[in-house]
Amino acid sequence: MLQLGKVQLLDEEMARLGVDICGLSEVRWGRQGHFTTLDGHTIVYSGRLTQGMSGVAVWIHRKIAGALVGYEEISDRVLVVRLQAKPRNVTLIQVYGPTTAATDEEMERFYQDLSQAVKHVLKGNMLLVMGDFNAKVGRREPSAMSPAVDIMWVVRGEMGWTRAFHNT
Repeated sequence: MLQLGKVQLLDEEMARLGVDICGLSEVRWGRQGHFTTLDGHTIVYSGRLTQGMSGVAVWIHRKIAGALVGYEEISDRVLVVRLQAKPRNVTLIQVYGPTTAATDEEMERFYQDLSQAVKHVLKGNMLLVMGDFNAKVGRREPSAMSPAVDIMWVVRGEMGWTRAFHNT
Protein backbone atom coordinates (compact mmCIF):
# COMPACT_ATOMS: atom_id res chain seq x y z
CA MET A 1 0.00 0.00 0.00
CA LEU A 2 3.04 2.27 0.00
CA GLN A 3 3.12 2.60 -3.79
CA LEU A 4 1.56 5.61 -5.46
CA GLY A 5 -1.94 4.86 -6.75
CA LYS A 6 -2.64 1.83 -4.51
CA VAL A 7 -5.38 3.62 -2.55
CA GLN A 8 -7.07 4.73 -5.77
CA LEU A 9 -6.89 1.14 -7.05
CA LEU A 10 -8.41 -0.06 -3.77
CA ASP A 11 -11.28 2.44 -4.16
CA GLU A 12 -11.95 1.25 -7.70
CA GLU A 13 -11.89 -2.46 -6.79
CA MET A 14 -14.16 -2.02 -3.77
CA ALA A 15 -16.65 -0.07 -5.92
CA ARG A 16 -16.50 -2.70 -8.66
CA LEU A 17 -17.14 -5.49 -6.15
CA GLY A 18 -19.84 -3.59 -4.26
CA VAL A 19 -17.94 -3.72 -0.96
CA ASP A 20 -18.89 -1.28 1.81
CA ILE A 21 -16.27 -2.21 4.42
CA CYS A 22 -12.90 -3.86 3.86
CA GLY A 23 -10.28 -4.83 6.42
CA LEU A 24 -6.66 -4.51 5.33
CA SER A 25 -3.59 -6.17 6.81
CA GLU A 26 0.10 -5.43 6.30
CA VAL A 27 -0.56 -1.96 4.91
CA ARG A 28 2.92 -0.85 6.06
CA TRP A 29 1.84 2.73 6.82
CA GLY A 30 3.49 4.59 9.67
CA ARG A 31 1.70 6.04 12.70
CA GLN A 32 -2.09 6.11 13.19
CA GLY A 33 -5.06 8.11 12.02
CA HIS A 34 -7.65 8.39 9.30
CA PHE A 35 -8.10 10.15 5.98
CA THR A 36 -10.59 10.55 3.16
CA THR A 37 -9.61 9.24 -0.27
CA LEU A 38 -10.05 11.25 -3.48
CA ASP A 39 -13.30 9.34 -4.10
CA GLY A 40 -14.66 10.28 -0.64
CA HIS A 41 -14.15 6.94 1.12
CA THR A 42 -12.65 6.81 4.63
CA ILE A 43 -9.61 4.81 5.69
CA VAL A 44 -8.76 4.34 9.37
CA TYR A 45 -5.29 2.92 10.00
CA SER A 46 -2.78 1.96 12.67
CA GLY A 47 0.89 1.25 12.05
CA ARG A 48 4.32 1.47 13.61
CA LEU A 49 6.10 4.75 14.29
CA THR A 50 8.03 4.25 11.07
CA GLN A 51 6.46 2.90 7.90
CA GLY A 52 7.47 -0.28 6.17
CA MET A 53 6.27 -3.15 8.37
CA SER A 54 2.92 -4.59 9.51
CA GLY A 55 0.00 -2.19 9.98
CA VAL A 56 -3.77 -2.59 9.75
CA ALA A 57 -6.54 -0.49 8.24
CA VAL A 58 -10.28 -0.45 7.59
CA TRP A 59 -11.66 1.00 4.34
CA ILE A 60 -15.21 2.40 4.66
CA HIS A 61 -17.40 3.33 1.66
CA ARG A 62 -18.44 6.98 1.52
CA LYS A 63 -22.16 6.12 1.79
CA ILE A 64 -21.66 4.70 5.30
CA ALA A 65 -18.62 6.72 6.41
CA GLY A 66 -20.98 8.97 8.39
CA ALA A 67 -21.76 5.97 10.62
CA LEU A 68 -18.17 5.99 11.93
CA VAL A 69 -18.50 6.69 15.66
CA GLY A 70 -14.85 6.31 16.55
CA TYR A 71 -11.77 4.15 16.46
CA GLU A 72 -8.94 3.04 18.71
CA GLU A 73 -5.46 2.14 17.54
CA ILE A 74 -4.45 -0.65 19.90
CA SER A 75 -1.20 -1.46 18.09
CA ASP A 76 0.25 -1.88 14.61
CA ARG A 77 -1.55 -5.26 14.58
CA VAL A 78 -4.93 -4.51 16.19
CA LEU A 79 -7.38 -1.73 15.23
CA VAL A 80 -10.87 -1.20 16.66
CA VAL A 81 -13.49 0.66 14.58
CA ARG A 82 -16.97 1.50 15.89
CA LEU A 83 -19.95 2.09 13.60
CA GLN A 84 -23.47 3.25 14.37
CA ALA A 85 -25.95 0.76 12.93
CA LYS A 86 -29.41 -0.69 13.45
CA PRO A 87 -30.61 -2.75 15.20
CA ARG A 88 -27.19 -2.78 16.99
CA ASN A 89 -24.03 -0.77 16.72
CA VAL A 90 -21.08 -2.64 15.23
CA THR A 91 -17.53 -2.96 16.54
CA LEU A 92 -14.97 -4.17 14.00
CA ILE A 93 -11.58 -5.43 15.14
CA GLN A 94 -9.09 -5.67 12.28
CA VAL A 95 -6.01 -7.78 13.02
CA TYR A 96 -2.71 -8.80 11.48
CA GLY A 97 -1.26 -11.70 13.46
CA PRO A 98 2.46 -12.33 13.76
CA THR A 99 3.97 -15.02 11.57
CA THR A 100 5.59 -18.17 12.92
CA ALA A 101 8.92 -16.33 12.75
CA ALA A 102 7.78 -13.99 15.56
CA THR A 103 9.11 -14.35 19.09
CA ASP A 104 6.95 -15.74 21.87
CA GLU A 105 6.80 -12.23 23.35
CA GLU A 106 5.44 -10.78 20.09
CA MET A 107 2.81 -13.53 19.89
CA GLU A 108 1.81 -13.02 23.51
CA ARG A 109 1.54 -9.23 23.04
CA PHE A 110 -0.67 -9.68 19.96
CA TYR A 111 -3.11 -11.98 21.77
CA GLN A 112 -3.11 -9.73 24.85
CA ASP A 113 -3.91 -6.71 22.66
CA LEU A 114 -6.68 -8.64 20.91
CA SER A 115 -8.11 -9.88 24.20
CA GLN A 116 -8.13 -6.34 25.65
CA ALA A 117 -9.86 -5.01 22.54
CA VAL A 118 -12.56 -7.68 22.79
CA LYS A 119 -13.08 -7.03 26.51
CA HIS A 120 -13.75 -3.32 25.84
CA VAL A 121 -16.52 -3.86 23.29
CA LEU A 122 -19.68 -2.21 24.55
CA LYS A 123 -22.42 -4.55 25.68
CA GLY A 124 -25.08 -4.86 23.00
CA ASN A 125 -22.67 -4.13 20.13
CA MET A 126 -22.29 -6.65 17.34
CA LEU A 127 -18.64 -7.74 17.19
CA LEU A 128 -16.75 -8.75 14.08
CA VAL A 129 -13.10 -9.83 14.39
CA MET A 130 -11.49 -9.95 10.96
CA GLY A 131 -8.07 -9.97 9.40
CA ASP A 132 -5.04 -12.13 8.83
CA PHE A 133 -4.23 -14.33 11.83
CA ASN A 134 -1.34 -15.98 9.95
CA ALA A 135 -2.69 -19.34 11.11
CA LYS A 136 -1.13 -22.52 9.78
CA VAL A 137 -3.48 -25.22 8.53
CA GLY A 138 -2.53 -28.86 8.35
CA ARG A 139 -1.20 -31.70 10.44
CA ARG A 140 1.67 -31.38 12.86
CA GLU A 141 3.57 -33.91 14.82
CA PRO A 142 2.41 -33.97 18.50
CA SER A 143 5.89 -32.93 19.64
CA ALA A 144 5.68 -29.80 17.46
CA MET A 145 2.37 -28.59 18.93
CA SER A 146 2.41 -25.28 20.70
CA PRO A 147 -0.13 -23.78 23.08
CA ALA A 148 -0.60 -20.74 20.82
CA VAL A 149 -4.17 -20.08 19.75
CA ASP A 150 -4.42 -20.07 15.96
CA ILE A 151 -8.14 -19.44 15.61
CA MET A 152 -10.37 -17.54 17.99
CA TRP A 153 -14.10 -17.08 17.54
CA VAL A 154 -15.82 -14.59 19.80
CA VAL A 155 -19.58 -14.20 19.91
CA ARG A 156 -21.56 -11.96 22.19
CA GLY A 157 -24.86 -13.56 23.09
CA GLU A 158 -27.75 -12.45 25.25
CA MET A 159 -26.11 -13.98 28.33
CA GLY A 160 -22.63 -12.57 27.73
CA TRP A 161 -19.47 -13.64 25.92
CA THR A 162 -18.95 -17.05 24.42
CA ARG A 163 -15.41 -17.90 23.40
CA ALA A 164 -14.23 -20.87 21.46
CA PHE A 165 -10.52 -21.41 21.14
CA HIS A 166 -8.94 -23.90 18.78
CA ASN A 167 -5.39 -24.95 19.48
CA THR A 168 -3.44 -26.47 16.60
